[in-house]
Amino acid sequence: MKNWLRRLLARNASGARGMTLIEIMIVVFILGLIATVVAVNVGGVSEDAKIKAAKLDLHNFENALDIYMLRKGTYPSTAEGLQALYSEGILKGSLKKDPWGRDYVYLYPGQRNPKGYDVYSYGPGGQGDPSGFIYAD
Repeated sequence: MKNWLRRLLARNASGARGMTLIEIMIVVFILGLIATVVAVNVGGVSEDAKIKAAKLDLHNFENALDIYMLRKGTYPSTAEGLQALYSEGILKGSLKKDPWGRDYVYLYPGQRNPKGYDVYSYGPGGQGDPSGFIYAD
C-alpha cells in the first residue's frame, strides 16, 4: 500500500500539469459574473433601507407634531419648522437630516394637506421630481 501511494505522489509531483490560460480565464469570468450579481442585489437593498429609515423619521416627526399641537394649540409655522420640536423639548438632540443628507421639508399649512401640515423628504432623486418625494404614509 505504501509503495502504491509513493508512486502516485511521485507521478503527480513530476507529471502534474497546471491550469491552461483558457481555464484561468473561464474561472476569472465566472468570479466576475458572481461579483456583479452580488453587487447589483446589495445596491438595491441599501436604497430600500434608506427609504424605510426616512419613513420612520417622518412618522416620528408626525407624532412629535401632534404632541406640539396638544401643548400649543397649533402646529409650528413653516418658518419655525421642525426645529420647534427640539426647542420645545419634544424631540431630543439636534434636527435630523434625511438619509441622503438633505433637510426634511415641513410646511404649515401644507400643500398636500391644506388643513394640516406636510412633512416629507425629497428622497433619493432630490428636489426635481415630486413623484419621488417620500411621505410617512
